[in-house]
Amino acid sequence: MENRALVNSGVGVSAVGSVTGCLGVLKVFLLALDIEAAPETPPRVPPVEKVEPFLPARIADQPDSDHGVRPPCLLAFRHVVDPTRPEVSFGASTGSLRDAPDVTRPYVGHPATCVSLWDVPGHGLVLASESLTDHGSPLVDWRSDPLQDRDGAGLRQVLGEFLAPFDLTADACLNDVFPGLNRRLCAPTTYRPLHELVVHRHRGVGDREVVEGMVVEVVSSGGERVRSLVDGPRIGPEARAAARSWGVLWKWDRVPLVDRPVQPGAAIAVREDSGAVLFDLEATALGSDYVGHGTREMIYGLIPWVAVRARASADYWTTVEHLRHPDGLVGDRLAAVLDDIAIMQARRMERSLLRKESVHDDRFHSWTQPTQLRALMARRVADEMAELDAELSEAVDVVEHALLRSAELRGVRHTRLAQGWSAAASVIAVVALFAALAAVPATSQPTLFPHWLHALTTSIALTLGIVIAVVVWRRP
Repeated sequence: MENRALVNSGVGVSAVGSVTGCLGVLKVFLLALDIEAAPETPPRVPPVEKVEPFLPARIADQPDSDHGVRPPCLLAFRHVVDPTRPEVSFGASTGSLRDAPDVTRPYVGHPATCVSLWDVPGHGLVLASESLTDHGSPLVDWRSDPLQDRDGAGLRQVLGEFLAPFDLTADACLNDVFPGLNRRLCAPTTYRPLHELVVHRHRGVGDREVVEGMVVEVVSSGGERVRSLVDGPRIGPEARAAARSWGVLWKWDRVPLVDRPVQPGAAIAVREDSGAVLFDLEATALGSDYVGHGTREMIYGLIPWVAVRARASADYWTTVEHLRHPDGLVGDRLAAVLDDIAIMQARRMERSLLRKESVHDDRFHSWTQPTQLRALMARRVADEMAELDAELSEAVDVVEHALLRSAELRGVRHTRLAQGWSAAASVIAVVALFAALAAVPATSQPTLFPHWLHALTTSIALTLGIVIAVVVWRRP
């Protein structure tokens, strides 16, 4: 394929074998960036199989039609493998390995990390950070929140952990992560630190901002962790410490994927704001695995959803900025605001139409399919997005009122200008009439009038006569 990665991936060999249980954990951090998508959709590239099991290898071989959510386009990626650490097995539930060993394909390989950049047409960029490792410190936990940035914890700490294998920190810019990207995007924002490029959600936690993104942790057997998140303590010293640290103690929901999961009663855990998911593969259908089929493209399908949700928040903040200075909604600035509003209206309508996509993506009886998780997230935040779109619609009414007011003021100015020109034209006409009469020659004299005063009197009399005639004629 064409090397669109800018930086070649590290050497990593995928091996598929038979194991009795998968202990590997895949951590995924999808972070929306406040950078407009390219004016033209980049060409799609085939899957990058050498970076299995990361997102560049998840690209659908036969992309869906343009009738639904447009698939993301891979702009760049980097991949590094740690051969010094023991291999881990990942991607298959214990139940599937036990009951359907012939069709279940776990992944076996050294721990590795991958970062990739995706362009979602019309909605901006998403940075995906992934790490395949053994059991260690969890990414998804009720005691932490990677979508906040408080006192060095949260966002920057998590970003730093993902970028550390590349000898980078959270202060790195996009061009540091993907050298040469500045020649492709031609945007000065590629030199700003990543933590400054994030999109903030339109609703924060108290007076603190929440980042638009999503964290997902994929585990092979996560029943105990799901119960810990959903049914964990909401009182006690740990709960109070977490609430003080993050301003909120998020609730978690147990969400089933199929009616007949591998492990009876198994489900995934979803945070109440849909910003974090613990994805237990035991909750998928029998025979599903992350490398083979069923869930292969499920996380890949979340990329455009994260971008669409983030762009709605970005539109919110852009509109708020415009409305904070209503007196300035005139002239060229009003024209620029109207251009922004037109683009926002198109995106708002697209979101409204795409919400219909999730209607038929309900839970399946005995199998899983790629868009299931995305549809689940879309349904969970449907009311929130509808409320935001309604607020944006009201904001548009304010801007349109400013447009009408601007047009009215322009009309008044034009009327005054026309009145001024009419008065000036009348004076010029009187002066011209006087000059004409004063210059009319007589038979035996240089001019018709012996003195200029007579010419002026005649000019005024004729003008008044015309004015009186017009007034009488227009009288009803």
